[in-house]
Amino acid sequence: MGFSVVGVGIGISGSIYIIFSKTEKLQAWLEAKLGRKVIDAAGYVGGALQLGAVMAVSRGWLENTSAKYHGLSLIGSTGLLTTAFYHGAMAPTLVNVIWMGMNVLGILENTTNTKALGLLTENLPLQIQGNPDLS
Repeated sequence: MGFSVVGVGIGISGSIYIIFSKTEKLQAWLEAKLGRKVIDAAGYVGGALQLGAVMAVSRGWLENTSAKYHGLSLIGSTGLLTTAFYHGAMAPTLVNVIWMGMNVLGILENTTNTKALGLLTENLPLQIQGNPDLS
């Protein structure tokens, strides 16, 4: 496992801890510094950038391992994360923190988001293997 995988994993864990332990304080700070309209606009722009990045890959304009794709996706995730967190939607907040980590790893290691997720999760202490009774 590379140094970048460990670093990004630690970054994700730290971000999740900070976000969930200081939720109300961070939400109040966002309200005071940016306001609801700016935060909502960041979410709309973020969503458009995410969709644009996926469309660019599906149309063949970008490779799914390119820094441009991961950069667009990372900026889009940041906007989506900000608006989801501000509105108290913690499941999408968590998903966007992980997605951002996958994009950072993609930029560092020139890999796809799927492979990045595998790299980040392959050494987790708990692995969900499925129900052996259903095999």
